[in-house]
Formats: sequence, C-alpha cells, structure tokens
Amino acid sequence: MNLVFKCYKSVTYYLIFIKIMKVRALFISDCHLGSEYCNHEQLLKLLSEVECEYLFLIGDFVDGWILSRKFKWHSNYNTILQKILRMSRKGTQVYYCWGNHDDFLEPFNDIYFGDNIQVVRETSHTTLKNERILIIHGDQFDGLVTKNKWIQHIGSVIYDYSLSVNKLFRVFKFSFSNFLKQKAKEAVKYISNYEQTVVHYCKNSNYDSILCGHIHKPECTVIGGINYYNTGDWIENNTFIVETIDGNIQLIKYEDTIWRL
Repeated sequence: MNLVFKCYKSVTYYLIFIKIMKVRALFISDCHLGSEYCNHEQLLKLLSEVECEYLFLIGDFVDGWILSRKFKWHSNYNTILQKILRMSRKGTQVYYCWGNHDDFLEPFNDIYFGDNIQVVRETSHTTLKNERILIIHGDQFDGLVTKNKWIQHIGSVIYDYSLSVNKLFRVFKFSFSNFLKQKAKEAVKYISNYEQTVVHYCKNSNYDSILCGHIHKPECTVIGGINYYNTGDWIENNTFIVETIDGNIQLIKYEDTIWRL
C-alpha cells in the first residue's frame, strides 16, 4: 500500500491508494449473512481488495437458520455474492464447504455451479510447501449437539441475544458473548475438546493440518504435531486465513490490514 503525505497549514493529509492483496488462497468462514451482527461491509471490502487462485468459504457463510426465522437480506449480500461470482469467472476456484447454519446446501453436495464453484462438505488443499490441509467447517465434531439439532438452534438464539447484550457493554470494552464462551470453556472444556477432536480426525485422515471454523475462535497453532487453523468469524473477530504467494499460512484480522485516517 502506498502512502503519500501532504502538509498544509500544519495539517497532515493522507492520500491512500489501496493496493490489491495477492494471495494464493483465501479462507473465510462464519460470515453469517442474514445476521444483523454480520460485519458485511468489512467482508465486502476484503473481497474487493484480494486476488486469489483459491477461495474457500468454510461454512456458515449464509445463515439459513436466522433467515428462516426472520428473513432480512441486506443489499451488500448481493454485492458480496456478485464479487465471488466475478472472481470465479476470472479463474478463481471457489469451494463452498457448508456447515450447520447453511445445511440447506446439503442436497447440492459435490455439485459444480459453473466451472469454478463447487459445494462440498469437506475438501483439501495442498500449499506450495506441500502442506496437506484438510478443510471442514467443524460442526460434525460437536459431540453432544451433533445428535440433537434442536440444542444447536437454541444455542444459536442464545448467542444472538448475547450479541445484542454486547451493545450495552461496549462503553466498557467488554464482550458479553466472549464472556459466556469463556465461562462455557471453564465449565465443560468445550473448545479444548473440540480442537483435540478435529486434530484426531485430521491424524486419522493422514493430513498435515486441519483448517476449520464453527467455534468463532481464530487460532493458528500446533496440537499434537498437527497444524490447527481456525478462521474465526465475521461477527466479532473479522478474521481470515491466507496462503501467501510464498506458500505460508497466515491468520489475519481485517482491521490490521488497512490504514485508518
């Protein structure tokens, strides 16, 4: 990104020229289009600022659960989908790995839409450094709630309410929803168990790494000799993962990629 400074009457003006970020692969998940808490403006900017060979939408990209309860479709959602379609027409291979909130795509599993868009439950990606990554949303490993989908729906409603309570605590820079997740972790060690479970699945599948979403906790670490990557979400974290043109995997927060006036 090029930054030019001009000074006039002791005031500094910033002229910003946005430079396209070129990466080999872009991984995003848990955008929850349809939720009033989806940060769709930032997501749209990201898709406008990135060029990639591979785009992986790793589940809960569209929130069918929320839309089925209260259908509210922002115009930006159309623009986001149009951006993705335009990327595919220009040669980007797009994989949509559906999750629990967009399970309405299950009937279209393994179907291609055009030449470069495929709907899948899970897929894989090999980096330029020959790192073999298993890609999956991750709701399959919920254990308790996997067999009881009604619990998932109740949990989704509770999470939405916790996000609304967040607004009351913003002045204190406190996230009520994150507080609830930390308490849940202390009580049942859910996140830790989740990470261990997906890593075990990855080992049994003979991959070097696993990349998932689902729990809205961005992470880039090593667990039991397996690279564990979690893309986070576009509700609270605005995080994504890229494979750089050099073949490196990086976890990035969107706000850290732009200059602010």
